[in-house]
Amino acid sequence: MDQDASYRYQPLPPVVEQTRPPPFTRLLLLKPGSAEDPFEAHLELVHIEQAPPYEALSYTWGKPTEQPRDYIWLDGHPLPIKPNLEDALRSLRFPNQARRLWVDALCIDQSNLDERARQVQYMRLVYKHAARVVVWLGLKTSGTHEALQAAERIARLREYTDPARSGADSAPPDSDTLRALVSSMMEDIPESAMTNLDEVFQRPYFTRCWCVQEIVASSWAIAKIEDLEMSFFDLIASSLFLVQLKQEVAVNAPWELWNNILMVRQPNHPVYQTEVQGSLGGFLHLLELTRTFQATDDRDRIFSLLGICDEGINPILALTATASGQVSWRGRLVRRGLKRISDFINEFHPQGTFGTPKALMPDYKRETVAVYCDLARFLLRKTPRVLDVLDHVSHNQEPGIGEYPSWVPKWFEGRTCLVFRGVFFTGFYSKGRTDPYLADLHDIPAVAEPVRPRALSVDGYHVDVVDRMSDVFEFVSGSRLAGFVVIKAWFDLYGLPINPRRGTLYRDGSLLDMAFCKAVLGSFFGASIGSNYSSMMQYGGFSMALDQSLFGSVEEIKQDTLVKDLSENFLAFTTFLAESGAVHESFGDPERDRKLVSFLVGVAVAANHRRVFVTRDGRVGIGPKMMRTGDEVIVLFGGRMPFVVRRRENHHLLVGSCYVNDDELIWGKITDNVKHNRGGPRTMTFEFH
Repeated sequence: MDQDASYRYQPLPPVVEQTRPPPFTRLLLLKPGSAEDPFEAHLELVHIEQAPPYEALSYTWGKPTEQPRDYIWLDGHPLPIKPNLEDALRSLRFPNQARRLWVDALCIDQSNLDERARQVQYMRLVYKHAARVVVWLGLKTSGTHEALQAAERIARLREYTDPARSGADSAPPDSDTLRALVSSMMEDIPESAMTNLDEVFQRPYFTRCWCVQEIVASSWAIAKIEDLEMSFFDLIASSLFLVQLKQEVAVNAPWELWNNILMVRQPNHPVYQTEVQGSLGGFLHLLELTRTFQATDDRDRIFSLLGICDEGINPILALTATASGQVSWRGRLVRRGLKRISDFINEFHPQGTFGTPKALMPDYKRETVAVYCDLARFLLRKTPRVLDVLDHVSHNQEPGIGEYPSWVPKWFEGRTCLVFRGVFFTGFYSKGRTDPYLADLHDIPAVAEPVRPRALSVDGYHVDVVDRMSDVFEFVSGSRLAGFVVIKAWFDLYGLPINPRRGTLYRDGSLLDMAFCKAVLGSFFGASIGSNYSSMMQYGGFSMALDQSLFGSVEEIKQDTLVKDLSENFLAFTTFLAESGAVHESFGDPERDRKLVSFLVGVAVAANHRRVFVTRDGRVGIGPKMMRTGDEVIVLFGGRMPFVVRRRENHHLLVGSCYVNDDELIWGKITDNVKHNRGGPRTMTFEFH
């Protein structure tokens, strides 16, 4: 085809100095047609907040190597389109009237980097103001119809059991009642429907980064598979039930994020609530949840979240956040005042980005590694300077290899292990009024570029050295084999079978085998996840996504009641196996089996792709899979977890965070003593490359 005949985009209205640019975009007016008629359309320039009614398409582009097989004729000029978009447009085109759509591949000049960056800034508005969002999931298979019928039925069941529907104080039905209800409502659904529904959820759409923002911003979204349509939110409501049928540990799968989206849309839900309207939560949390997702451009893993995270929607939060997450009425007043000032100035700012850090502005001209380094520094620098971002470091190869510094998380790599989410306070301490930050960071200016942009300097102290460690825990088939992996790791580290129990004591006076079980669970971290999973299974996948009864005060968590109960039950199971002389997967007692499942799932989640290790001073813990013997265990001020690091001649490499079974360390008592000169290790500066 003649290159000169190809469609050329008319530029968007230029940005005018001293005024905020209106959110201009283009809408596609798809002309009517049928069957294999060529696609004809017209692009119209609109102010998105004043546009005529339109629908926004949410879909996947397909593989980067996939070649276009058809064209759309825009005002008589051809523009190539990829196969999935071709299928979507063929299904969406009306036979007798035009249809107004917003389609990113067509409404944005993808060859213009400045325009791409500009439109990304108000992508959320495009989907927010759409009359509805059409989620294109692809072409039908023979079982698609019965799959969507089953999803509709499951969604009605979930409505009945969701406490948010009838108020937070309403209790869901008991497990027996629920099982009877499920049986009666699903009895005429063929077994093949669940297999076909699983096929729907395996489609690429559910792991595409940009799709998340498009759904979160929408007021109404429908799932479309050729001529079949249903509410998209009803469709994802069926996902946990499907997970229960498959006996999967869903916490490390994309369904965790989609379930969060469903919960946030219910304002009365007792668990998922966020301070910022239109947000799905904090930036770090979303970066972790989308680590299993895909993007053609690795920068989009960051840019696609800017319109749905707390910091991206309201950058003022980065200046006023607290370590606890709780904000006083004075703090809220300050936030509102700063937000008003920022909004006022942005009315006259040519980019509308006053108060927005560089790391939160999409820039496709900036190299990917620079985008990731900028974001990591921003997340370290923002108040109250807690080092949570370093807990996201998870190396799949030796740290220090390649262009990325060892301390910068590679969110473009698939998630192999779960982040220890704010459970502990290892590097925290009681602060004075003149000490606003927790972390002691060096060379981290608020505006100017750092002197050494690829280095991180932060204060902390040395704790111990890794003496020996197990093989990497890998639970590719879920939690079923977790017990045998734990038993083998015990033998590898201590050279004795776990049974008979010998009464050997740990360094804190507790039983060594109990201390070992606590370590592989990551203490309360794994125990709470495992117990919540068991609860969900008991209710057939219809319980709340998080059982709040598991969470008491910090002092209650420190008592380790749940951890001790699950650990003792697991050790009793190992005794049962030894005494029976046979292989069993359960006790045969419902209550003890529930606790056993809780322990095994907790281990499979907390220790997956990690190693159990023992230090020279006898501490036991779980750490990153790339750790080695001789690595150091350290604490950094402002870090929730200890870290495993590797010493080099004039710097360190960050291997990753770890859990160590040492309550004085993990709950911050040692750090408090160090910071207030009451003894303990010597403070030193660690420089990471």
